[in-house]
Amino acid sequence: MAQMALTRQVYFLPGKRDEAVDLLKRNEEIRRRYGLVQQLILRKNVDPSVHLIIQIWESEEAYQRWLKSEERTRVWAEERKLRAREPTVTFTVV
Repeated sequence: MAQMALTRQVYFLPGKRDEAVDLLKRNEEIRRRYGLVQQLILRKNVDPSVHLIIQIWESEEAYQRWLKSEERTRVWAEERKLRAREPTVTFTVV
């Protein structure tokens, strides 16, 4: 099975960046139980309000299990409160 990479360009609400990053880091362990391999949170140098989250999942199937889980619903709701908007693009690792 091929790993899957998920990238998200994230815009946190003004004044909520530190809280949002801390929450993402705390929730990483929960995602790992479902197959998250690695998570990187990057801040854009020229515009520190823009962040890129990169997640590597064991497989597309592992990510789909996460999406259907009750824990994901709870975690997503918590994290969503701190985001202004969030487009998502997924890639498969080759």
